[in-house]
Amino acid sequence: MKKIKISTIIFFSFFTHFTFSQTIEVYKFERFPAKVLNVKKAELNYSSHKLGKEYRTEFAKQYKIGKVDFGGHFIIISWGAGSGLTLGAMVDVNDGKIYEIPLNEENSYRGTYHDNNNNIFYKQSSNLFICYSSKTNEIYENNVDLKYYFYQFDDITKKFSLLKTKDKTVKRID
Repeated sequence: MKKIKISTIIFFSFFTHFTFSQTIEVYKFERFPAKVLNVKKAELNYSSHKLGKEYRTEFAKQYKIGKVDFGGHFIIISWGAGSGLTLGAMVDVNDGKIYEIPLNEENSYRGTYHDNNNNIFYKQSSNLFICYSSKTNEIYENNVDLKYYFYQFDDITKKFSLLKTKDKTVKRID
């Protein structure tokens, strides 16, 4: 009987973790599939976007060690821009071209740190890109107000489109 209880607890723990890791605020990464390509990385094309020239060292470092982690053939390159702001771009491993990802002061500023400082979510086999901004709740300072932004990447136009935003208040994680 004790073994059954332990097995049940372990099963539900893994099931809950798996379910949450596949869904963020009702969006499932699997609903936005991208075919993962197995190709040799092209040389990084710094001149394909102004960010390549501006953040050359960061691109060189992250692209060299990076593996395809978004949209089937992109490597996400991100960096802190000070004061809790995250910025970034992605590189297409097929041709080395750089594309901007939808991060700015509005949707990626962490005024209050939450979730171990990870406010950007994406998967290798999906075109869904999620980010959030955070700030301390004005009424209850032990709470954090999050604003999620859900984007879909179109591999043909090479553009992101905003699907939805969602506000949520959670307990502060210190």
